Amino acid sequence: MQAIKKLIAYQTCEKFDTKLFVALQERYKTTLQKDIAILEINDDELIILFKYGAFVCWNTSFDNIKFFQDFIKKYEIERFEESIVETLDYEISNEFSIKLDKLTLENSQKVTKIAISHAIAQNIKLEQFETEVQKSIEENSTIPKQLAKNGAMNLSKKEISKKIGELYLAKSKINLHYDLLDTPEFFWEHSEYEAHYERISKYLDIRSRVEVLNKKLEVIQELLNMLSNEQNHKYSSFLEWIIIILIAFEIIMNIAEHFL
Repeated sequence: MQAIKKLIAYQTCEKFDTKLFVALQERYKTTLQKDIAILEINDDELIILFKYGAFVCWNTSFDNIKFFQDFIKKYEIERFEESIVETLDYEISNEFSIKLDKLTLENSQKVTKIAISHAIAQNIKLEQFETEVQKSIEENSTIPKQLAKNGAMNLSKKEISKKIGELYLAKSKINLHYDLLDTPEFFWEHSEYEAHYERISKYLDIRSRVEVLNKKLEVIQELLNMLSNEQNHKYSSFLEWIIIILIAFEIIMNIAEHFL
């Protein structure tokens, strides 16, 4: 059994510019696969970077991580104010396992670490989605309360349109990138390592969390429906008032003509 080492995963931005992959090849010993880059820093230090804004560091020194973060900064698209960070201890032993936030690998092969990194990176991407969806729901939690209490929303047409736009963007952003949570194509050619990926995914509860995320997306859709209905109601009320005013104006004109 070898010494315990650190695995640290980061989600620093929405995604990386594709130019980063070229820059990495010029600076590091890099192997490219579909939308990922595998960087051999030195000896047993490895960084696996995913195009969707995440990277996983295996036994990488603090100085090397800091240098790497500075190097990739200009290629980050929609950089987060605060990165999402997850840490696991790992060691090399006879049998693969994960429990109590400690990972045991049966070997130190690069392909094993890539397989595991896919699940780790998906975990922090999912955490990003969860945070964004929950924030959208909390920011709009007063909408159903207003409807229940007053039968209407205390929002102008402009405010309703703005909220519809914000909720739609939050929902579509996740839907457009939902395939990132599917089993990666990497395992089409390395099916013998898919069991490792599945074990980590199960440990991190990814499948049930995705189901909860789907339920929360349904809540956002319901909020969108409420806002759309309210917007239509306000527009209908506006038209009704215009008709009433026109009818009243016509009546007044008829009365005026009758007495003149």
